[in-house]
Amino acid sequence: MAGVTSRAGWWRRFFAWWYELLLLVPVLLLAGALFQGVFQLLTHLPVDQISRLPWARNLSFAWLMVVMFGYFAWCWKRGGQTLAMKTWRIRLVALNGELPGWRAVSIRFAVCLLCFAPVVPLWVVVRVDQSWLPWAQFSLAWCIIPFAWAWFDGDKQFLHDRLAGTRLVFAPKKPRQQPQEAPQS
Repeated sequence: MAGVTSRAGWWRRFFAWWYELLLLVPVLLLAGALFQGVFQLLTHLPVDQISRLPWARNLSFAWLMVVMFGYFAWCWKRGGQTLAMKTWRIRLVALNGELPGWRAVSIRFAVCLLCFAPVVPLWVVVRVDQSWLPWAQFSLAWCIIPFAWAWFDGDKQFLHDRLAGTRLVFAPKKPRQQPQEAPQS
């Protein structure tokens, strides 16, 4: 990981996070479709039963979390970058500059999940029942905590990076190699 030492800027990390969300939606939609297909093949129940059966809902949620963890862990362990991180030239590294270990990847994912997961379901519920609005607003404030943390952190790292012992660094473009000319005969 030589040559990757400067901290990625706050705005770069923030916009990479939004881009990551856009890329994650199709991954989760495909994973959900796969789950529904397998569910119907194995149970011979109509697809709407997933939402009616608590065990099927919980199994579907667990499947999506496993898929999401698998995506992030594979990307972070393989090269320190997801597709969004590559686009924004950000790399996840351990504090020693190497790729993070499984413990760090797991902690980072779990803290992110605790901060960001409550937002979407609560806002969906608010569309049906307005009495949930204060909870949805609280979840939005809760979601901002990792970003606000970076303003007060000494190294300007997000909360999940601080707790996991990782950091997001700027990954400069690799210099283009000039094509070698064929030897003259």
